[in-house]
Amino acid sequence: MAIAFVLTIYVTLRNQVLPVDVPRLSPPAPALVRPIIAARALAEYAGLLIAPANLHMDRDVENHPWGFNPVSLTTGAWRELETLAGLIVFGVLLWWAGRAHKREPEIFALLLCAGISYLPVCGLFSFNANIAEHWVYVPLAFILLAVALQVALIVRTRTTFFSAMTLAALWIAFLGVRTFYRVQDWQDPRTFFTRTIAAGGDSARMLINLGGLELSGGHLEQAEMFLQRALAKNPEQPFALLNLAAVAMKRNDLPTAQCFLERAQRNPLSLAQAEEMLALVQQKEKGQIDLSRLHMALRKDPPSWSIMRRYLAALSITGQTKKAVAELQTLLKTEWYRAESWQLLSEYLTRLGQADEATKALAQARAFDVHLNNH
Repeated sequence: MAIAFVLTIYVTLRNQVLPVDVPRLSPPAPALVRPIIAARALAEYAGLLIAPANLHMDRDVENHPWGFNPVSLTTGAWRELETLAGLIVFGVLLWWAGRAHKREPEIFALLLCAGISYLPVCGLFSFNANIAEHWVYVPLAFILLAVALQVALIVRTRTTFFSAMTLAALWIAFLGVRTFYRVQDWQDPRTFFTRTIAAGGDSARMLINLGGLELSGGHLEQAEMFLQRALAKNPEQPFALLNLAAVAMKRNDLPTAQCFLERAQRNPLSLAQAEEMLALVQQKEKGQIDLSRLHMALRKDPPSWSIMRRYLAALSITGQTKKAVAELQTLLKTEWYRAESWQLLSEYLTRLGQADEATKALAQARAFDVHLNNH
């Protein structure tokens, strides 16, 4: 009855969510590969539970070979061993569940609940990642309860009980010390990215983040190195391509920037930003603002305020302030909550000599952002 109630609540809430077409950075793994991913994910979770010695973000259990070199071949071999380890863990869990089904129905019920809650995130189904620690919080709670019940049934003497409690206390203390040590990783973005990469989380996303950090600091050579490493892992990663284009533009290497941006145009997720940056490349080459390309970038999904802001500034610079006001007023009908939009509308209306409307727009901006009252 309780399970039916929980399922009813879940299905009710789930059906209220509108379907959204989420863009993907890379295609999902083929169906024949997903059982292998599921086995590796199970081994990875078991390793984290038993001995969390290697903690980092952005885990990935898929193979990403990058040539016939010792490092690539060794990494692939370890992945195959991880597949074998996952199958062993799965076999142990099946044996435990079968044994509990006959002798300890309470433990079997907990293991069954763990299996049901783990099934959606086990790796057999395609998500934005194939493993994430927070996905197993609920299954892990059932597993730990089952382990506690099993230990309570096994422990008979006082000596065994104290031994079990001592081991549990040492394990919990180890987890606390490990957490205290690794919390230092979050002191600033650079520390987080570098320690994550050093611990084995050198995914394309982490390398792109570190490359973007170097780019913002003006360290173009380091930024290019990290971004090229990300591109080696995922040759068509759109954000790596966009950042490499930004590096080339800072070096005034416009042909290289255009080449990267044309590749970034192939991914719907980066199409709008690629169009915007191509407009900047054309502006540098010809000294003219390509309003049509900016307008095209503006109409791509997902909508971007930064692109809209650049388009409005281009309209204002080219003497089309009235059109900029019309675009802003259309935008504010649906995105009325942004103080910066109202403030910008006030500036454009002031330039057009419409003081009363400008004052109303500025008042609306201050209503959404109290910090503007100090200016």
